[in-house]
Amino acid sequence: MPTDVLSLGGIVFDQYSTPRDMPFGGEQAMVVHKLPGGARVIDTLGPDEADVFFFGFFFGDNAYASALAIDAMRAAGQVVPLVWGGQYRSVIIRHFLPRVRRMPLWVMYEVSCTVVQNPMLGALGGIPSTMDSLVLSDLALAASL
Repeated sequence: MPTDVLSLGGIVFDQYSTPRDMPFGGEQAMVVHKLPGGARVIDTLGPDEADVFFFGFFFGDNAYASALAIDAMRAAGQVVPLVWGGQYRSVIIRHFLPRVRRMPLWVMYEVSCTVVQNPMLGALGGIPSTMDSLVLSDLALAASL
């Protein structure tokens, strides 16, 4: 990912500070109802985004300033943009741990962000269930008559 652009709350990570990998994804939130005889009814509730966790180091004259800025965002608890590799998430910085190796040029860091919203899911998060869409279309037809 060295040629990729990563930014967190306006802090742009350069070729040295960009992490080697950026995990993303999550789970499908669901409730499993176990019925007598071993049958199951599964209610899917939608995507449950995993925290985005990455680590690396800042190197250069602005390394310490970048670490202080990210730590201030963590302390504020504000929703900030996380952008990388064509991906976008609105996140809250849950965990930020900088380690100053050499002042002010080298600061190792680890970051964990809790996803508030993932607009990259597109229409998947907004598609109503088949039953809902059928009922709504029936109600619209009845109202027009």
